[in-house]
Amino acid sequence: MTKTTDPKPNWWVVAGLAVLALAGGTCALWRLPWLLDDHWLKHMDTSQARATTVSGLRTALVALGAGLVAVVGLFYTHQTWQQTRSRDSDQRQLTWEGQVTDRFSKAVEQIASDKPVEQLGGIYALERIMRDSAKDHATIVEVLAAFVREHAPAQYEPRTHGLLSPARQRWQAAAVRVALMLGGHPQPYVHLRPTEPVQAALRVLGRRPQDRDEPFELNLGVTNLGWANLVGAYLQEADLALTHLEGAFLIKADLEGAYLGRAHLEGAHLIQTVLKGADLKGAYLEGALLVEADLTGAHLEKAHLKGAQLAGAELQGADLREAQDLTVEQLVSARPAPSTKLPAHLAEDPRVMARIAAVMEEEQ
Repeated sequence: MTKTTDPKPNWWVVAGLAVLALAGGTCALWRLPWLLDDHWLKHMDTSQARATTVSGLRTALVALGAGLVAVVGLFYTHQTWQQTRSRDSDQRQLTWEGQVTDRFSKAVEQIASDKPVEQLGGIYALERIMRDSAKDHATIVEVLAAFVREHAPAQYEPRTHGLLSPARQRWQAAAVRVALMLGGHPQPYVHLRPTEPVQAALRVLGRRPQDRDEPFELNLGVTNLGWANLVGAYLQEADLALTHLEGAFLIKADLEGAYLGRAHLEGAHLIQTVLKGADLKGAYLEGALLVEADLTGAHLEKAHLKGAQLAGAELQGADLREAQDLTVEQLVSARPAPSTKLPAHLAEDPRVMARIAAVMEEEQ
């Protein structure tokens, strides 16, 4: 922060003016009565009249001079007060920024710990700093996103060191769902779920202030966030490419403009989720719940939609021309529009055409 110095008055000049004012005032007190009332004073015989005139005029001049001095004093008092207040404000700002820096350093040390409790403390401390200091918002978002990428990377096959195949991921996600349905513990697949610190970081990122400037996209790509709780999360234009979100709870989340290319969303809960303009090319949406989701203008080229539920989903302008396993039943349950881009055999289906007409009639 650049500290500005307030201009200081030239006290020598002020002192000189004060001396001149004093001399002039003395002269005026002595001579002004005669200059103003010389005619009357010379022709009046009563000494009492002379004394009264001189005394009254001098009293008025003294009062006027005192008033002028008071005004000058108030002016310089105000100037001094402003300078003092400015210096105090600058000092408070420097002190506050120093405190924020100390808090930030301590929070980063906590999340770097290998103890989950300390990591949680650091994550929530960063959230507090982010809300208190708009200037540090972008940095904290970057730190928390990096924490998620480091602690929840996409899973790798131990033999091939490659990403788990879609078939393997779908099988594991299905196993978890079955275990939960039966009321059991999803072992040995519980490791698919985020740890508490990772879930906390996601929670903080999902509810971060939305009126701040972020000169970058939130990068959570190639991470393992299966079964994460992202209900109502703010993830506009986030990078979630190749991210594993099997079974994730994205109900009412804001994913407008997000990049979800080849993301794994098998069995994900996308109910009333905003996916306007989202890039879902090649995404795996088998069994996903897209009920009443807003897919306006979304790109679903080569997306896998087998078993996906699209009831009430808005499809205006959505590109489904190369979507895999898309059925008439899915489209009839959704809300397609004339602008929805469909494969030829589905666009010409009488039931689909009738559904489009019904949707248009409802909106009129």
